[in-house]
Amino acid sequence: MKKTLIGMGLMIFFLVLSGFNLDNAIVPHTEIFSGGPPKDGIPAILKPIFVEKDQADFLESSDHVIGVRIGKETRAYPIKILNWHEVVNDTINGVSIVVTF
Repeated sequence: MKKTLIGMGLMIFFLVLSGFNLDNAIVPHTEIFSGGPPKDGIPAILKPIFVEKDQADFLESSDHVIGVRIGKETRAYPIKILNWHEVVNDTINGVSIVVTF
């Protein structure tokens, strides 16, 4: 109970500081709770490791990927992995990219 009250207080404090307005909210602001992982709680993949498609035994043929092609180089970022990390920083043909999901 104490953590809930502290969490609600912090949420209201930060909402006031950010200028976020809840005056027209359908849900009363006392029923809105912070949730999910904390800041930086989902680690980005900073140095992705790639395998050839015949070595990707953790994937099914029906799994979805985000594909990126720059020049002649192509990479596939499996949604199965992005569900856990959400962000991949990579460089393809000297071009820095961010893949997010």
